[in-house]
Amino acid sequence: MLVDWIYGVPTWEMASVVIVLVVGLSLVGLGVSTRLLHLELRRKHNEFTGFNSALIGVVFAVLLAFIAVEAWESFGKAGDTAAIEASLAGDLFRDSSAMPEPTRTALIGDIRDYVEIVLTQEWPAMAKGAPVGDEGWAPLFKFHQSLGSVATSNPVQVAMVSETLRRLNALYDARQNRILAAQDHIDPAVWWVVVLGAAIVIGLTYLFGMESFAMHLLMTGAVAASLALVIVLIVAFDYPFRGEVQVTPDGFRNVRHTMELAGVKFAHDAEGASSPAR
Repeated sequence: MLVDWIYGVPTWEMASVVIVLVVGLSLVGLGVSTRLLHLELRRKHNEFTGFNSALIGVVFAVLLAFIAVEAWESFGKAGDTAAIEASLAGDLFRDSSAMPEPTRTALIGDIRDYVEIVLTQEWPAMAKGAPVGDEGWAPLFKFHQSLGSVATSNPVQVAMVSETLRRLNALYDARQNRILAAQDHIDPAVWWVVVLGAAIVIGLTYLFGMESFAMHLLMTGAVAASLALVIVLIVAFDYPFRGEVQVTPDGFRNVRHTMELAGVKFAHDAEGASSPAR
């Protein structure tokens, strides 16, 4: 599948193929048009062609810039959503550490399982464009149930459980937003507009009458390459969790590292407490 190839190769390779393809087709089209349209005929209409080319070029440039900015903003929002989700997971881990036993152990285990599932199962699936599945919801539901079993006999415990529950609900929302962001991309109808608009802008360069065919080739190639670069930029940011340019799970890696450090510390504390005093 074309999408799998685009996001399965390095960005420079994808960009090179797109630029060579667009520029190559443009120059072939120029060679064909110069044989069909006589130079004198095109030269007579240079002024009118220039006016229309500038007008259509500006309109299409605005449209292309809007699409590029939208793709960039969607990419940034996906990164922010993943960062918020990871931060909430870390907060829940720290909140769980203050809960009474045996609930504390159960809560810590659930949030650790969640982070591990996100890193080892969901992120690789999103990188391939596959569904993330429902495995990630299970530890959150268990965390919710375990949190409901905490005894709230004093105001401090009530406040602690309420704050943890608020963060858990926020984590639900952040997870859902990340899943939706992984599925979101530019509509195919928009891509048709981009392709047809680029073809029109490049085609208008064929109508200029220039004495030097080499200069005409250079001008057409430069226009085609500029449009191809913007298209490459849009493609790179279209799927925020796919390709070489993607949202990384660094936030979740940091949370897992924090958990590992906390686990080592807890083990040392338990070992110190069990050792005889000297």
